[in-house]
Amino acid sequence: MTRAFAPLLFALAGGAAAWWIFTPSGDPADKLRIGTLEAEVGRLEGEVARRDLQLQYLRERKRIARVDQVERAPDPASPDGNTTRFRFQELDEAGQPLGPVQNFALHGDLAYFDALVVKFDDRFVEENDLLRGSSLLLFRRIFGEHQRPAEGFQIDTEGQRPNGYANGSQAQADFHRDLWNRFWDYALDPEVARQAGVRAMHGEAPFVKLVPGRAYEIELRLSEGLVVRAVPDPGPVPASAH
Repeated sequence: MTRAFAPLLFALAGGAAAWWIFTPSGDPADKLRIGTLEAEVGRLEGEVARRDLQLQYLRERKRIARVDQVERAPDPASPDGNTTRFRFQELDEAGQPLGPVQNFALHGDLAYFDALVVKFDDRFVEENDLLRGSSLLLFRRIFGEHQRPAEGFQIDTEGQRPNGYANGSQAQADFHRDLWNRFWDYALDPEVARQAGVRAMHGEAPFVKLVPGRAYEIELRLSEGLVVRAVPDPGPVPASAH
């Protein structure tokens, strides 16, 4: 969209400049046309800036958790003969450790990250709205391929404000509390969701194969939802400051 506007902006700007150079400066009609062209250039520049901001937020990604120190060991009790141990650390908005490190062990090597996600209407994202300018997430649990989801390891408590949003304003706290308390009311009632500016509310559970020597960053992207990326193991996680 932004690239499509650029040639038009140059054409209009050039046209305005040509009027100044090649027409009598005292002609009221010429001045009116020049003023109209300049106003249109200003309007299109504002539209380009707005589109750029929209793209910036749609591409925004927040690191919200990290998995590392993956180890695999033989386990006769596991259906596939192996148990995978790993460390899970939630992160705050600055990418710093949030809360204590948690250590888990799963039969097999696939880990599912079960979460509830709230996505708001694009207009709030574009406006960087204080309450609705970014998607929200609540980690429910982590479970393996040989576990029932209900037997997974709990992370956040459903119905309560997640730790990752604990430092917001009182208005944010009240708004978030209502969203999480009434999650399925919003998710299943389009009118209630519309009044709150919610575009979508649903669960997501991406999964990944855990491999020793690799680490995994879990991100929340406005345009894609929950994403798990494999990265080189960065080594020890700094001690939590929370």
